[in-house]
Amino acid sequence: MNWALEEAKKLVEKHPEKEEFVIASGVSPSGFIHIGNFREIVTTFFVGKELENLGKKVRFILSFDDFDRFRKVPKGMPESYSKYIGMPYTSIPSPFSENKTYAKEMEDIFVSELNRLGINPETISQTEQYKSGRYDDKIKLAMEQRKKIFDIMANYKTQEFTEEDRNNYYPISLYCEECGKDSTTILNYNDVTGDVEYKCTCGHHHIQNINKCGNIKLQWKIDWPMRWQKEGVIFEPGGRDHSAENGSYAVSKEISKRIFEYEAPSYVAYDFIGIKGANGKMASSTGNVLTLTDLLSVYDKNIILWFYAKNRPNHQFNIALDEDVLRFYTEYDRMVKAYFEGKLDDKNSSIISLTGVTSGYVNNPNFGYIANFLPMVSYKEEALAKLLSKENIDCSTLYFKNRLLRATNWLEKYNNSKIKVLDEFNQEYYETLSDEEKEWLEKTLVVLQNEYETTQDLQTDLYAIVKNGIEDSKELKNKQRRYFQIIYNLIIGKDNGPKMGLLLSAMDYEVVKSKLQKSKEKKLR
Repeated sequence: MNWALEEAKKLVEKHPEKEEFVIASGVSPSGFIHIGNFREIVTTFFVGKELENLGKKVRFILSFDDFDRFRKVPKGMPESYSKYIGMPYTSIPSPFSENKTYAKEMEDIFVSELNRLGINPETISQTEQYKSGRYDDKIKLAMEQRKKIFDIMANYKTQEFTEEDRNNYYPISLYCEECGKDSTTILNYNDVTGDVEYKCTCGHHHIQNINKCGNIKLQWKIDWPMRWQKEGVIFEPGGRDHSAENGSYAVSKEISKRIFEYEAPSYVAYDFIGIKGANGKMASSTGNVLTLTDLLSVYDKNIILWFYAKNRPNHQFNIALDEDVLRFYTEYDRMVKAYFEGKLDDKNSSIISLTGVTSGYVNNPNFGYIANFLPMVSYKEEALAKLLSKENIDCSTLYFKNRLLRATNWLEKYNNSKIKVLDEFNQEYYETLSDEEKEWLEKTLVVLQNEYETTQDLQTDLYAIVKNGIEDSKELKNKQRRYFQIIYNLIIGKDNGPKMGLLLSAMDYEVVKSKLQKSKEKKLR
């Protein structure tokens, strides 16, 4: 049983009479939304899929916290955007489109990425909710209960507070009607009339009524539980930074119960996602991000989902863009084949099913073959197709085109260790070989003069070169391994490499000859 099914079954057991299961996730459009943020959405998505598999009706919410303040200019954005710090994301123009806000730009990109992965949540703009007046009654309730909220929050902090702190506490952020920023100080609140008096650093001083508060937002630890109650949420994950003993979830859980009279939803904490070879936590504000678009340029969508499905949310893992890309493609392809052949155990089978893979996926060609040999044929698709036809790979299909595109992207953007044929004859290594081993190389050149329809036929003849009457299978296997190791070292300078039959088929005979045979020097008279 996978972790998502475990969570779904817990929810069904906890809410046996519930007709609709409302599950939620949220993200702030502070910049390009990265693969770390995605873990929150995909965690909810997987639990929702398993609830549906159990026959339950599911409402899957993705809330965009676009009424939050713009805190800092992310790397890659115009420095001039510092003038917008303190405004809500929906009050800032997009740096890329004339008719969009900053928030809408980031949200549209992310939703498009989700759709490409087959994820289609119901999206909610918090700006629209606040400005519509939908939360006005909750804002008023929080203001009336502000001292009680202060006491709850103070219990989760170590510093000492005075009665003056308590009296001056207000659980809201207020955007100035003059400058649009949240650089305001609330001076007074009238519980009877609902009037709020504030001043702003821009010099604006105003009294407004809380019942017309399209510029007021509840602070995070009050806003979060308020939305749970408003939407009827019963499941929502949260990041590790929200999940500490005195973190946001613990505080919000108590506020939800004591202020909004609502039981907090079941909660799953998720850990960070790393980028293999990169340092530091991903953050939109710093520009240290890898987006779903970046991942989709290298990985099939099903493999991306598999990364998240096979790791429990509270387990940290890294996304690789180095040589491990080849390993992940091989591993996933193998598991999918076993899945459709009914050879996977129940746990791995349920994990593969979460990735939404269909039977047509098994028609995908070997990614490693494409990625390894594409540079060797100078990125020429026709030459690659001719080579791979010897592996009975149909290069006219969309499956091939898609993997060719991803292999090309990977090689050009991320892979610095492409297979490279040695420039010179490896004299030093050649001199370490025994006479028998040198004889293997001569026989190899004879074999390569034949025409082969498939690389497997060539592979068979290569294996036979070292047999020489050996009957013991272990001894023969060791000699064949040594034989291939010698050829790899003489051609690419490594102990191992891609399938030998394909490697030699990809190369011009004279080039192979120059790597395997010591040139015969002419004697001077």
